[in-house]
Amino acid sequence: MEPRQYPVSGHWRITLLWLVLTAFILVAFSAPILLNDVEFPFWGSHCLFIVVFMFSIRYLFFLRHSWLASKQIAKIALFFLCIWGAFYLVDHIHDFQIFTDEDGLNTFLKHLSNAEYTSLERFIKAEMIFFGTGSVIAVIFLAFRLVISVWRWHNLRKA
Repeated sequence: MEPRQYPVSGHWRITLLWLVLTAFILVAFSAPILLNDVEFPFWGSHCLFIVVFMFSIRYLFFLRHSWLASKQIAKIALFFLCIWGAFYLVDHIHDFQIFTDEDGLNTFLKHLSNAEYTSLERFIKAEMIFFGTGSVIAVIFLAFRLVISVWRWHNLRKA
């Protein structure tokens, strides 16, 4: 007797695909830092920016195809979490900016040659600012998208 196979619903496929894509992007943007043996003090912020950016983009564009589509209370709770999260992310960006302005990235990049130092310094600054500001913008837009989704659900019965 053959084992029974259950079909995987569409939103779980999208979730799995997005998790793989998020992991790939996280590894790709962490690799230059890891491969140069840098003792990076902002690993938490680095990972948080990328994960929040990717998941906010997912729910911003694919909310209709997620488990969250019909969960009104969860969308309202996530709305308030987005408000708090935006301030939290801005605080992390500010901490990184203050560190780079006052101490500089040379405190943990000084073991590299001049060419490696320059390129890695530009890379770290650019990716932290890109994913940091991108995550803040995506979280703010996601908050509006959640409010619109709740309104549509109650008035039009659509996600």
